[in-house]
Amino acid sequence: MRPLLERLGGFLPAAIALALPTAFLPGAVDSFILPRASLVIAGACLGVGLALLAPGGTGLGPMRWPIVAAVAATILAFVFSVSLPLSFAGSYTRYESFPVRLSYIGLFAASVWLLRDDRSRAWVVRAFVLGTTVACVEAVVQWAASVRFRPDGNLGNANLLGALIAMALPLAIAGGLRGGRWAVAWSFAAALMAGGLIVSTSRSGGLGALAGCLALAVFAFKSRRAAAAAAASTAVIGVALLAIVESPLRLLNNDPGPIRLELWPDAIRMVAARPLTGWGQDATGLVYGHFLSADWLPGITIDRAHSGPLDIGATQGLLGLAVLGWVLLVLFRGAWRRRVNSAVGPLAAACIGFTVWVLFNFDWAPATGAFWLLAGTAWSAVRAAEAQGAPGIGDAAPPLTRATLRSLAALALALAAIGLGVMPLLADVWYFHNRLDLAVVADPVQPHYHRLFGNGLVAAGEVRHGVDELRLAARLGEPDPWLYLELGDAETQLGELAQARTDYRTALVIDPYFSPARQRLAAAPL
Repeated sequence: MRPLLERLGGFLPAAIALALPTAFLPGAVDSFILPRASLVIAGACLGVGLALLAPGGTGLGPMRWPIVAAVAATILAFVFSVSLPLSFAGSYTRYESFPVRLSYIGLFAASVWLLRDDRSRAWVVRAFVLGTTVACVEAVVQWAASVRFRPDGNLGNANLLGALIAMALPLAIAGGLRGGRWAVAWSFAAALMAGGLIVSTSRSGGLGALAGCLALAVFAFKSRRAAAAAAASTAVIGVALLAIVESPLRLLNNDPGPIRLELWPDAIRMVAARPLTGWGQDATGLVYGHFLSADWLPGITIDRAHSGPLDIGATQGLLGLAVLGWVLLVLFRGAWRRRVNSAVGPLAAACIGFTVWVLFNFDWAPATGAFWLLAGTAWSAVRAAEAQGAPGIGDAAPPLTRATLRSLAALALALAAIGLGVMPLLADVWYFHNRLDLAVVADPVQPHYHRLFGNGLVAAGEVRHGVDELRLAARLGEPDPWLYLELGDAETQLGELAQARTDYRTALVIDPYFSPARQRLAAAPL
């Protein structure tokens, strides 16, 4: 039984690496982001569970305490969240929730524990490159078909495709440079990724891909020249960034390019207002309005700072940001020491590609999940190169007692995978089939479903019942100011004018430039 579990565990990270760029669910309303967020949660739960059932893999080594600290910082940010339900469920289409943030760490640890040989690590790389190549082919087809949206390869967002390419392109180039019978396939994949990057028009993806490829070149140096090459590569990235900022590229796609420079000072004030543990996972949309100094995106409610470090600082505080920096420092220091290793260098370059990309974007499960999976694979390769022979997950306890505890923990993780990964997908499928009464049962803490269910009841004439559902959505932390407008309008129908005015004001707290709520307040009787 144990050899079977070990073999299954060896292939699980590769299966996740293939699915993250390609998996989507046409029978759901959110058919792109939610399936991948569920995949991150379920993959982490099953991966850690398999590692518990088949111990003996490489330990985390120097990464042990940074990972423990990352888990602790994530828990603290959740405990002190301004909205526990929202931080647990995540805002709809975003899902950077407490379970997802923990799952990123779980994907990292599971990859280290399960990938026990070069072959299993190679399968992760191949699977991820193949999946990203498929997404790029889909994007090129979308471009050729003149779709009305930016080609995204069925990821739901073109910048997500850019993030995957930033990680996969260095891996493909490294595979082609190694030669062998698959050199042509690797090179063909790299060419398709270049095409996918072009049609996606992702500037941050281009910067990330450039950084990853330059890192690949730097890692080829064995002497002190590597440090000089790293400095030169950093300068090249700086020049490329300056070219984007000072050229018409800054206005490409009506994307908030230069506006990021306006958003970031406001985000810094948000971090400074609650610096230790932050405002809680995915709570940015509830709070950012307090700190906006202008209407940077008219007609759009801003719920992200569009910079990964600032978003982490806002949601998990400086403590969470410092711990993340600790993890990355240990990872890249180990990768630097083993950079000439044929597995370590390309994987570290892929991680650098994402790190540059996320400086100008926010974490999102399809891309961030892939990063943590590849980071864990890279650390597994570092540990194998160091050949330390570290023990598996705690072998000191009595075998029978430990086996029982491992089995119970694995069962709990499997149930968590169902509850946190499968049930939200089921709820969205019910939403797709217009059965919101079942969606709120399948995922009772997601405020978006209660909001839509409540609006449907109000439209059907069941105003009181609808108001109850809308108020529940508000208690669960729905960050969309439209909810509070809809709730106020329904309460006005019931004659609850004072409460309606309170809800209109709440909408303006979330988004001080939300003109419909201001108009309602001006027209509402005192």
